[in-house]
Amino acid sequence: CLQQKYDSSLPTASVIICFHDEAWSTLLRTVHSIMDTAPKAFLKDIILVDDLSQQGPLKSALSEYISKLDGVKLIRSNKRLGVIRGRMLGAARATGDVLIFMDSHCECQKGWLEPLLARISSNRNSVVSPVIDVIDWKTFQYYHSVGRHRGVFDWKLDFHWEPVPEHEEKVRQSPISPIRSPAVAGAVVAMDRHYFQNTGAYDSDMTMWGAENLELSIRTWLCGGSVEIIPCSRVGHVYRNRLPPAFSYEEAIVRNKIRIAETWLGSFKENFY
Repeated sequence: CLQQKYDSSLPTASVIICFHDEAWSTLLRTVHSIMDTAPKAFLKDIILVDDLSQQGPLKSALSEYISKLDGVKLIRSNKRLGVIRGRMLGAARATGDVLIFMDSHCECQKGWLEPLLARISSNRNSVVSPVIDVIDWKTFQYYHSVGRHRGVFDWKLDFHWEPVPEHEEKVRQSPISPIRSPAVAGAVVAMDRHYFQNTGAYDSDMTMWGAENLELSIRTWLCGGSVEIIPCSRVGHVYRNRLPPAFSYEEAIVRNKIRIAETWLGSFKENFY
């Protein structure tokens, strides 16, 4: 991966980060890791969408801090949107050629951006994700994922990781070739801005948080696109140890899954029910 050379004409990227009461340190760790690793020529802007946070530091102090950062924009919602609609609000303000949706608790590794942009440049109908490494939620120790994995889902529409099967390995030309994946994780996902809008963006009738990555993945495959994981791109992600208590996330996830089944699964939806 370190030997790869990238064209200076790669498309530009807008990174969209939606957050609600994210820890100050974790949010800024995400922002600065992007700024420290993404070449300025390719990073059009970072768009922060505040989804009605209540924590004091995320109000005036954050506005003041962000105002000193070049290329970082802060949008505040006056009502609770949830991740799905929050990301769509950010996308509407984005001007980069490529949209990169990222959770507010990530850490980008050197060289993470260029491989994503290069793949989208060669195939504008692709939805791509980096390899997602794990950051321990207690210690923030960074753990590199071992082996090659792809995202899959079962008939309950639950997302899982599985080793890349042998028949998929055989069609890859090299160890750094894209990995075709039935689904991508929602933590970090990138796609051409016009492709995102032309294929329907995120489903605005899905609520709050959960399963939006599956809806996007299924729709992309069924509409003639491709979903891929790019091995040379790596981003760490802090996985929650529990869901926030302030909202019935389980109810939202079930509702979103039902919408996926009714919209996309056709006769196969009976397997879900």
